[in-house]
Amino acid sequence: MNSNWQHIVRKPCNLAIILMALALTAINFDHHNWTRGRVIEWDVKSYYAYLPAVFIYNDLTLHFIDDDREKLGDMIWPVTTPTGKRAIITTMGMSVLYIPFFFVAHIYASLTGWEADGYSVPYRFFLNFSALFYVLLGAVFLKKVLLRYVNQKVAAFTLVAVIMGTNLLYYTTHEGAMTHGYNFALISIFLWLTIRFYEKPSLRRIILPGLLAGFISLVRPTNIIILVLFFFWDIGSFGALKNRIIWYAKNMHLPLVMALFFILVWIPQFAYWKYVSGMFFYFTYGEEGGGFFWHNPQITNILFSYKKGWFVYTPLMFFAFLGIFLLPWPKIVTHSELRSLWLPILLYKLLNIYILSSWWSWWFGGGFGLRAFVDSYAVMAIPLAALIAFVFRQRKLIRYPIFGLLVVLIWFNYFQTQQYRSMAIHYWWMNKEAYWETFLKRRPTERYWELITIPDYEKARQGIYVPVKPGQPNEDG
Repeated sequence: MNSNWQHIVRKPCNLAIILMALALTAINFDHHNWTRGRVIEWDVKSYYAYLPAVFIYNDLTLHFIDDDREKLGDMIWPVTTPTGKRAIITTMGMSVLYIPFFFVAHIYASLTGWEADGYSVPYRFFLNFSALFYVLLGAVFLKKVLLRYVNQKVAAFTLVAVIMGTNLLYYTTHEGAMTHGYNFALISIFLWLTIRFYEKPSLRRIILPGLLAGFISLVRPTNIIILVLFFFWDIGSFGALKNRIIWYAKNMHLPLVMALFFILVWIPQFAYWKYVSGMFFYFTYGEEGGGFFWHNPQITNILFSYKKGWFVYTPLMFFAFLGIFLLPWPKIVTHSELRSLWLPILLYKLLNIYILSSWWSWWFGGGFGLRAFVDSYAVMAIPLAALIAFVFRQRKLIRYPIFGLLVVLIWFNYFQTQQYRSMAIHYWWMNKEAYWETFLKRRPTERYWELITIPDYEKARQGIYVPVKPGQPNEDG
C-alpha cells in the first residue's frame, strides 16, 4: 500500500468522497439517460436555453425555434413578455454553471461528427456529469466545514448520509442537470467562506461571499435567504446578536461592499430582462400564473403529507431538523462554536420552509420527494453531524441501534429512488393509500394505479387546496 493510499484511508472523509464518486458514476452509467433523449427536459430546458441561444444560434429573441420547430419547438419553453418578445422563464445562473461542460461537449461534437446543435448526445452526456462534478466539489467544502466542529469519522458518516441518504442522490444522477445538486455545492462553499470571513473580517474576505450569494440567488432566487446565515453566523444568544449589530454599525462599509458585488452578479440578468420585457425586474413566472400565497403556507403538507412531504420521502432529514433544537444543549453538543450555530440555522430553515410552502405549487411539480429542500442540505448537514457525534459518544447499547437506524434510512432512500424510477412512487400523484399500497414494493401494483390522484393546477394557482376522491383533480397530500 503506497503512502498516498494510506493517507486516504487514514482520512475517512476523503475515502467517503472517493467511494461516493465511484458509486455515483456507476449509477449514472447504469441509467445512461443521455442516450434516451433525456437530461435536457422539464425545467432544465429553460435553465440551459441561454447557452444554445447565445453560442450556437446567436439569437436571444429565440426566433431560431421557428426555423426548425420540428426539432427545437419542444426544447425551449419561452414565455411572451408584455412587449411581445419571447423570454426564457428562468434566470441564467444555471447556464453559467453549465458553460465549461457545454463547451467541452460542443468541441467534442464538432470533432466527432455528432450534430453540434446544443442538444445531441454529447451535450446531454456532459451536462449530466456536470452535476456530479459540482456535488463532489460541494462535498469537499462541506467536509472542511464539518471538520471545524466534529471529527473525521462523524464528518465522513454525515457526508455519506447527506449525499447517499437523501434525494440529493437522485438529483446528482437521474436528474442531475436540475438546480439542486449545484445549489448544494454553492451553499457548501458559501458556508466555508462565511467561516473564513468571521475568523478574520476584512474587505477582501467579504467580496467572495457577496459574489457567491448573488450567484446562489441567480440560480434560484428564493435562496437569497442564505444571507440570513451569513449575518447571523456564530450568534447563539441575544447578547451576541447585540454585539454583531454594533460591530456592523461600526463597519458599514463591509455589508455595502458585499451588496455591491451581490448586485454585480445580477447585472447581465437585469440587462436581459430589460431587453425582452422593457423592465429591469421581470417576474417571468407571473406570465404562467405562478405566485406566492404568503397568507396560506402549506407547512403541514410540505413537511408531512404523503403527496410530497419532506420528512415522509426523506426521513433522514427529520433527524437533521431535530438536531437544530439539540444544538444549544452543552450536554449534547460539546463544541462551543457548534452550539452558537443554532439560531442562524433555525432562522434560515424556518424561512426556507415558510417561503417554499407559500409557493402556489408547494409540491414543486414533478420530482422525487420535496426537491426544493435539497438546496439546503449543506446547512442541514451541520445539525445532523452534531446529532451523529452525540450518538457516537453513547454506550454501545444506545449507539448501535441508532446508528443502525441511520444506516437503514440511507438504504431506504436508495430503495425509494428505485421505486420512483419504476413509478411505485409517482412524481406528483401520491397520497396515503397509494404510498402504503407500494410501501417496500419495488414496482407499482394494479391497485396503486386506481388510488393515485391528480393535482388540480388551476385551483392551486388560486391558492386553493381541496382534498378530493381518487381519480378526480386534487391537491391533497
